[in-house]
Order: sequence, then structure tokens, then C-alpha cells
Amino acid sequence: MPTVSESLPLWGIRALVVEPDQADRDLLVATLTSAGLVVTATDTFSRAHTRLVRRPPAVLITEIRLGYHNGLHLAHIARWLRRQMILVVTSHYRDPVLTRDAAALGATFVPKPLSPGRLLLTLYRAYRAALPAQYAGA
Repeated sequence: MPTVSESLPLWGIRALVVEPDQADRDLLVATLTSAGLVVTATDTFSRAHTRLVRRPPAVLITEIRLGYHNGLHLAHIARWLRRQMILVVTSHYRDPVLTRDAAALGATFVPKPLSPGRLLLTLYRAYRAALPAQYAGA
């Protein structure tokens, strides 16, 4: 679990959560807002796509299984819109192909059930890793 000082760099960062399951979506929103992120949450690919294109966030957390499209489709769009976006994909299924595809996009796979501490640590590490590229103007 990240310490308070480790969570502070995430304060005020905008995040988009895409999760069809209400309980998981509520957990994600509560976890992220408690760490200071500004969270928008939705349950479908189409709603997420609209929000993603209108105002790309710094963080995208998406379930892989979103019906006809999947969370990796959103991750592709996100990567095109904002190269340094932090991408996290989640799923109850540990499919090695989807995990590999997520990694190829620079996304981190976080298996369900979700652990708030693990999720925040993943975001903190991704944020820290992205800092040099952000300062370099990439």
C-alpha cells in the first residue's frame, strides 16, 4: 500500500474509469478519489469513447470485457490521443494474450478482485515512470 506521501503526486489528476460492474466501479471511484484523483466513471465502451475523445484524462482504467469492443480498443484510442496517458486494464480472466496485448500498449494489467492498495501502487509507479518523458516534452 502506498504511503500518504506516495499518493500525493496523484492529487488532482483526471482519471476515466470504465467498468460495467457497479460494485467494482464504486470501489474504483472510492479508491481513486481517496487518493486525490478527479474521477469520471462510466459503464460502456460508447460512453467512455465519447468522454475519452472530448477530454482525454491522464489515467484510463478499463475492464477488458466491454461487449462488442473491449478495453484494449479504448487503450489504443487513448494512446493515440495522449501518448503519456497511464493505462490500466482489469479483468477476472487472466488471459495471457490480452495481458501481452495490454503490455504492448504500455498498459498495466491488474487482475480482479481489485485491491485498492495494489491499484494505487500501480498508478504511483506508472506516474513516476512517466515523469521524465513528460518533462522532456514527449
